[in-house]
Amino acid sequence: MPSSLLTNSQPRRVLQVITPARMSGAEMQLVRLTRRMQARGHALATVIKRHSPAIDEMRRLGLHVEPRPIHGKANLLTPAIIAQRAHRFRADLIQSTLSTASWWCGWVDRLGGPPSIGHVQGFTSAAWHRQQTHLLAVSHAVKDDLVRQGIDPGRITVLYNALAPEDFLPLRDSASVRAELGAEPDTPVVGTFAHLSAKKGHRELFAAMPAVLRELPVTQFWIVGEGRLRVELQAEARRQGILANVRFLGFRRDVADLMHAIDVMALPSHREPCALVYIEAALARKPIIACRAGGAPESIADGETGLLVPVRNSQALAAALLTLLTNQERGARMGRAGYERAREIFGWERFVRTLEGVYDRVLDERGGTSRSPMCTAA
Repeated sequence: MPSSLLTNSQPRRVLQVITPARMSGAEMQLVRLTRRMQARGHALATVIKRHSPAIDEMRRLGLHVEPRPIHGKANLLTPAIIAQRAHRFRADLIQSTLSTASWWCGWVDRLGGPPSIGHVQGFTSAAWHRQQTHLLAVSHAVKDDLVRQGIDPGRITVLYNALAPEDFLPLRDSASVRAELGAEPDTPVVGTFAHLSAKKGHRELFAAMPAVLRELPVTQFWIVGEGRLRVELQAEARRQGILANVRFLGFRRDVADLMHAIDVMALPSHREPCALVYIEAALARKPIIACRAGGAPESIADGETGLLVPVRNSQALAAALLTLLTNQERGARMGRAGYERAREIFGWERFVRTLEGVYDRVLDERGGTSRSPMCTAA
């Protein structure tokens, strides 16, 4: 969208600060957000912690990032580094992603730098955000958690993650993807896309697999992602005699290809804040299975776009998987409903206009400018 169409908000200069340990949903969201905000006339610069594994991937995706030594919550040089960059960029605002970035941007804010807006992507300690002027919560569940920790609800705006259909298009047809992984066109395939960790529900998923395979013996489970739990999960699949049905695919750049080739997306996280992968699955028209916890009920309409099961309940998870794998028409209906719901609720237009409104509100409350003695001295 050209900047001439930016009618409801003034162009802003925003310094983005992110401290990622890896390339995942929050980092992809930042890449896509930057493109759209720049197209609307805003000026954005992005500071990232030095040596982050996400740097090369972000650059590959076309985002200009500036590595700086801003790692760790005990690195007392970080506020000065951020303040100096904000001063040189003439930033109106600083927007942080992830807790370490938010912690230090909050102190820059408190010490007289530009107002800081923290994008809270998960359930985290409110301590990392108390100094920030305003917070963006990716779901009402995340906002409620922050409020329970003492953050004024008036300082928090719920801003669901956004994704457009054109952001998530496959480059290969599903048949070729399936053939690559040894799945026939009619092979039931369950996909899970997440960091391999206990909180993502992988243990419950693997505990549910034998029950599914007793009814549908050729079912495949595509496990996309890396993590410390991989060795344990491989050993568990071997112990259960189901290793031949499981594909450990690791980190993949072709997630859209894989997502469009599965039948059901299952991510039974114990407390998912608002997973971008739920939106990706919806835009791929796939029914979703998740746990009735955290922000998942905001992402998935139970019985309409997917099925919600109790946390840590492998039997209920197996039953839900069989329900969808044995009733393809129901799954297809859920997939279509999920696609329409995702376009309505998780679209970029709503996201961008809400974010611009937060920028305007924060700067209006600050008096329209960022009074920054700390930055001036840098």
